[in-house]
Amino acid sequence: MKIIAQKDVINSVTIKNGNEVVKSDVLAKVFKRTHKQVLALIRKKIEFMEGNNISLREYFLEEKFNKPQGGTATRYYLTKKGFDYIALSLKGNNAELYKIWYIDAFYDKQRVIQEQKLTAKLNHDDDLWKQFRAEGIVYRHKLTDTIRDCVVKYRIEAEKKQNDGRYYQHYTNMIYKKLGIDLPKAVNPRDVLDKRTLVKLEELEDNVADMIKEYADNGIYYKDALKLIKERIS
Repeated sequence: MKIIAQKDVINSVTIKNGNEVVKSDVLAKVFKRTHKQVLALIRKKIEFMEGNNISLREYFLEEKFNKPQGGTATRYYLTKKGFDYIALSLKGNNAELYKIWYIDAFYDKQRVIQEQKLTAKLNHDDDLWKQFRAEGIVYRHKLTDTIRDCVVKYRIEAEKKQNDGRYYQHYTNMIYKKLGIDLPKAVNPRDVLDKRTLVKLEELEDNVADMIKEYADNGIYYKDALKLIKERIS
């Protein structure tokens, strides 16, 4: 049986609500289980916890998501406590190795969170950084307002689409990728950027907002505009 690469285990631990977590469906793939089996195991643990008045939020966070084939399904985010709680039940080929890698990944992600919080604190004591951060808010608002006016409203009015949250994320991801910003969101990512990167970020957000408006004025919207903007800033 092919062993899962350690980097895949490490990358599967992410940040949600300031906590390091792993998704139940990802965990199922690593340990060669069906998601249904992992969900049954988690729900059994939850039933016990609820029967003993134990708070679930420190262990499991439920989420509904859209399936590629249509409809919705449920998965859970497992915190370090949640992972530890069900880990003893996960057995099989290489299971012990995966558990060690996951433990290392959780602790490494926690270290990153603490470092980010310290960096954010130091930045907020820097007057010049605070000036750049305040200026950056203006450009961020310009970008989000432009997306709202030139993308969201068009999608709602012309295409009858309601899920506008993704549009902001698509542009944010594109800009962060261009600048090489890859930060777990334990704190606001902008709070842990250095002054040089903050300036680059506000300049690029300003330029992207202008491009969105330019393409909208010429009848080019959403995916087509996003593709063209990616090409221009690459």
